Amino acid sequence: MIKRYTLIAAILSLILLLAFFWWFQGNLLATGIYAVISVISILTVPLFYRFAGYSDVDDEEWLEEREAREHEEMRARLMTIKSELSDLGLKEGVRQTEVLTAIIDDYHSVVETRFYGKANVPTTYLSAARTVQKHAIQNLADVVATGHSISTLSHTYRQADQVENNEQQKRHDKQTVLQDEQEARLNGFLEENNQLFHSLTETAVEIANIRSFSDYERTDALARLVALAEIANNSGR
Repeated sequence: MIKRYTLIAAILSLILLLAFFWWFQGNLLATGIYAVISVISILTVPLFYRFAGYSDVDDEEWLEEREAREHEEMRARLMTIKSELSDLGLKEGVRQTEVLTAIIDDYHSVVETRFYGKANVPTTYLSAARTVQKHAIQNLADVVATGHSISTLSHTYRQADQVENNEQQKRHDKQTVLQDEQEARLNGFLEENNQLFHSLTETAVEIANIRSFSDYERTDALARLVALAEIANNSGR
């Protein structure tokens, strides 16, 4: 919003500057002085906007709109992932989508009840928690992809059982190794998510009970959550 108002002020100042130049028949000194005054006037627009408190209102509206949009997008993606995990028969993955959905809903409720319209919102917590949530969703998406690869390997494995020559046996052994690796990868995603859920729940409980947001920024739980968020950002997946 402030960018829009500043742009409008700049356009009006330019029009007035051109009119001033024409009115004084190209007097460069007068036009230069007027140009300096115009620039100063334009710069006062964002300053007045902020000091008058309008920027805080914009920040709150932006937070509400972004949170509502991300909340719906994440819930929709989890529903899709849950359906795919169910088709693959991965019960632990299905359970985790339900747990994560509940965590996201609780987070959304906390943002609505504790943060909207409040000063000194703990943006570090909001950003870190959301990053960890998205990383957990990506882990579940990777579980789906890994589950499909395991299913493909299992199908090939059953076909290879019907063949007894040495070449096919080598392929069979290689597929067994690949399947073991994929199963270990899948279990790794699920185990990491359990750790992420613990940290998300722990920090959510703390922020629900704490009185001062400034005190919260110094809690150990937040430090651990921020560390997980940094790991998620650097995961490269």
